[in-house]
Amino acid sequence: MINKEQISQLATTAIAELDVYIADILVKSDNRIFVFLEADGPVHIEDCIIVSKFIENSLDRDVEDFEINVSSYGATQPLKFPRQYIKNIGRDIEITLKDESEIIGEIKGANEEEVTVMVVPKKKKDPSHLCNIKYNEIIEAKIMISFK
Repeated sequence: MINKEQISQLATTAIAELDVYIADILVKSDNRIFVFLEADGPVHIEDCIIVSKFIENSLDRDVEDFEINVSSYGATQPLKFPRQYIKNIGRDIEITLKDESEIIGEIKGANEEEVTVMVVPKKKKDPSHLCNIKYNEIIEAKIMISFK
């Protein structure tokens, strides 16, 4: 069976000259491989093609059949890396903390240790306020998609 470590090594080699990084890799038991790329700017289709072809050419279908899917990480996926928070400064976010509380607001800043959010109050009469949240306090954070 093809394993995640093997795909991770191949994908890491494939992206060496590209302006992307690996956001996630999934290898299903039926050898369906999913590689999700992220970038500080847009992920281009050409980047996905390069990574897909590299992995495909590095594996032998005669030994083990597989399906490869390489795509951008996706706007609805949870944030995993500090650079994703930095990329999304100015956008609305929904954060679930380890204490199971939720914070909704706009990302005002981010660095390698924490994200700063202008919190939208749950009650209209309460004022908005800035909140610094350490990444290790976050269970899940998702950008809120707006169709304004």
